[in-house]
Amino acid sequence: MAGEELNYYAQKYPSYKEFVTDVSTALSSNWNKLETYDLTPSGWWSVLRQHGSCTVNDIVGIIAAAYLWTIARELLTKNVFKPLANAAGLAKKEQEKAPECMWKLTVSTIAWLYSAFLVLYQYDVFYHPSLAIKDWNLKCTVPWDLYIAYAAQLSFYVHSIYATAILDEWRKDSVVLLVHHVFTILLLSSSYLFRYTHLGALVLFFHDFSDIFLELTKLTVYLKTKGGVWETRCETLSTAGFIAFGISWFVFRLYWFPLKAIYVGAYVSYLRETEVPPFYFFTNGLMLALLAIHIWWFKFIVLMAYKVSFGKNKEVKDPREYQKNGVTRNGFQKRKHA
Repeated sequence: MAGEELNYYAQKYPSYKEFVTDVSTALSSNWNKLETYDLTPSGWWSVLRQHGSCTVNDIVGIIAAAYLWTIARELLTKNVFKPLANAAGLAKKEQEKAPECMWKLTVSTIAWLYSAFLVLYQYDVFYHPSLAIKDWNLKCTVPWDLYIAYAAQLSFYVHSIYATAILDEWRKDSVVLLVHHVFTILLLSSSYLFRYTHLGALVLFFHDFSDIFLELTKLTVYLKTKGGVWETRCETLSTAGFIAFGISWFVFRLYWFPLKAIYVGAYVSYLRETEVPPFYFFTNGLMLALLAIHIWWFKFIVLMAYKVSFGKNKEVKDPREYQKNGVTRNGFQKRKHA
């Protein structure tokens, strides 16, 4: 892609219609070019070995860091989060749930602030997303600040598979959440292997912000169990938090994510390359799959907004949680909550 054309797309902000049309065109055109490629598993493995950039130290470091995340969660839960939940005077059931929220709130806040630093200040890829691929090449060195973000986030999602399956409260969407974690791990891995790390930082930036409001809202809902003035104040706070969560989910994950990150990864990179980049369909397919999961999850937000607005629910509560009888982690047996 010529410099002037890249500058044009650096400033371009597509509509949903342009997103669908341009991305479809890019995917279709690149699919036709794949006739000359070996699409068998051995062919994919050959491309991965030839073009992917990864060391044994990277893999060992991710596994070790995932273990450290688990230790950090256990230590903080035991020494900080559980004592706080107990001191807050929550009901017994909410005392069991609150530490999970505190942990996720802490991690999401730190992760998003660091991603914001990268994409808003360090590399300016939020306002000019096409800059994420401007200097891309397969053998470029990953800057240390991006490497830290990748190592921390990738290891956290590896830890999160274990946490969702074993540690966290089981919910109606827990299976989908596990699928989301797997997709995210694969997306981060492929973007690191093929050096789309600036684009990966942009994707991370769009995915941590709404989680902050989700966990804050859940904590205010739990605090309502104290009754009295706490119930009144936290009812207002939980409603405000839910509204902020819904808006942030739509803006970050359903608006900016497709129109900035996916558009650049699928369409602008297509204009830049004369050949199909390695794992082009794999990386962009995963981003599109994540978008589909976000749309599916958005139905819970819309459902709750509808129920609260029309008086079917008198308060904000998580519709994903099992209120009476629900499946356990094996997906078959029932369990009862007090």
